Amino acid sequence: MATVIYRCPVGAPGECPPSANRGYCQVHMFQQLERYEPVEDAPPVDAPPTDAPPAGAPARPGPGPGTDPEAVTRPARPAEPRRAPGPRPHQGQQQGRQPRPARPPVVRLALVVAGVLLPVAAEHRRGGGGLAIGRDEPDCAAIPGLAGLDQLSRHHARLRWIDGALYVEDLRSTNGTFVDGRRIEGPTRIGPGHRLRFALDLDVQVVEIDEFGAPR
Repeated sequence: MATVIYRCPVGAPGECPPSANRGYCQVHMFQQLERYEPVEDAPPVDAPPTDAPPAGAPARPGPGPGTDPEAVTRPARPAEPRRAPGPRPHQGQQQGRQPRPARPPVVRLALVVAGVLLPVAAEHRRGGGGLAIGRDEPDCAAIPGLAGLDQLSRHHARLRWIDGALYVEDLRSTNGTFVDGRRIEGPTRIGPGHRLRFALDLDVQVVEIDEFGAPR
């Protein structure tokens, strides 16, 4: 005699018990059973299949609402091999950007004027620094007898820093500014060992000093 049975459409053979009534699978709780064609001498619906899990064993979780039924039987995708981590960027260095070049060490310079050590003010971030030369310049107030030098202009020359280097520039003085005996026309770079002359009667030597202000 033919018997109408209902089976789970996603379960493997023998995994889900059949039923004589249309309902939901006992293994896949949210999967509705589907009708199969009548078969002859079908086993009783209450008899568990030979490969069914033993009584009392926890049921396998079924797919949740909206789950693709084919995904239950679809073979798992093999995991991709993990890539070895690359070198981490240095602290404070962002990827894709080159590190900023280190600034050259600070050089402290001074002028020896009439036996007086006259330090050149250091450069700072907003510009400035340097030294002003002239009879009325406050930077030269410590030089004895400077006010009596008629050949020296009131605002004769200026020393200033440009990108970490010291330059001397004549301020359109009457008698000029000289570097190692040559009169300059524009900003001229100077350093330790250079000899400057402002007008005809003020000889100056450039020296390097340490952090305490003493000549090296």
